[in-house]
Amino acid sequence: MELAHPRRREERALEHLFRDDMQVGGLVLAVLRDEKTGLCRVHRTRNIVTDAGDTYYAQQAANESPTNNFTQMELGTAGTPGKAATTSSFTLIASTAKTVKATYPKTADADTDNTGDGADVVTWTFEWAAADFNNAAITHGWIVVSGHGAGAPILTGFAFSGGALAKTASDTLKVIVNHTFTGV
Repeated sequence: MELAHPRRREERALEHLFRDDMQVGGLVLAVLRDEKTGLCRVHRTRNIVTDAGDTYYAQQAANESPTNNFTQMELGTAGTPGKAATTSSFTLIASTAKTVKATYPKTADADTDNTGDGADVVTWTFEWAAADFNNAAITHGWIVVSGHGAGAPILTGFAFSGGALAKTASDTLKVIVNHTFTGV
């Protein structure tokens, strides 16, 4: 029987203290407001920052020009979010491409609809007017570069939990994507 060297046991026990892992992900909120009735429906889910998103945030932190300048969100009726996801991983709903709201992305978001904000949270907000589009089966969303082609990299992708969102002709839609930076 071979015994572990005491120093190696100590090193393994302390290993978790010296890991250089940084995890990024967070809460997504979809806020549907019926302009006629005032009814507000909120859907919450989690999102996955992709490999391309990890590169984007690393380049931003190093004050480098990003390889991909992510600026718009698209919505879809099907998809498979994941670390290697691209636009080809989703089924696009026509007329849903929307540019990020002015002054976003930012940290410490003061929007009262955003229950996932914080000093170490980057928030992206996208807003659609009632007349922008209608669809009864919105299930997915992703942030992408403007004017992209098939298979373009995405910053993040997600599937709405609790079933599809139904946006009618009287609904506005706000989607808030939060990315929490957690050093572990």
